[in-house]
Amino acid sequence: MLGAAAHFILSGAALFGDIVIAPVVLSGPPASLEMFQAPYAYDSTPFWQPANMIALGLIIVAVILNWKKPRKKFVIAWFLGFIIITVLSIGFVFPEYIEITATPFTHDIDPDLVERGANWRTLSWIRGIIFFASGFLPLIALSKPLQDVG
Repeated sequence: MLGAAAHFILSGAALFGDIVIAPVVLSGPPASLEMFQAPYAYDSTPFWQPANMIALGLIIVAVILNWKKPRKKFVIAWFLGFIIITVLSIGFVFPEYIEITATPFTHDIDPDLVERGANWRTLSWIRGIIFFASGFLPLIALSKPLQDVG
């Protein structure tokens, strides 16, 4: 299922951000925020926007194709999980990250910003773990027969 592959690609990209980028950027803000504010600032938006739309499109196709099959409940649960995590991310996780990384660069370290960054990382890991786990729903769906046996 292409949707499951897209889901795990997104999970891997989020894991990369949590393991590689966030620890450096959030280690001592605003001094550590330079990579987001320099003339050649890092911007992952060209990946995240289309990748999420492609994954969502593939998930919707999976829901449609499995609507009258025993797999339906797992595919719908996957779709709902994807939507819920996305909405919560857009509403809570991403705005905080954007606000932190938009803080004007100085060579100083702001302890309050360090604490906010640490809290953000915790939320991001929780979000990532739940998102990753929900990616197993389509794999469970694939283990179900296409037709009711009976």
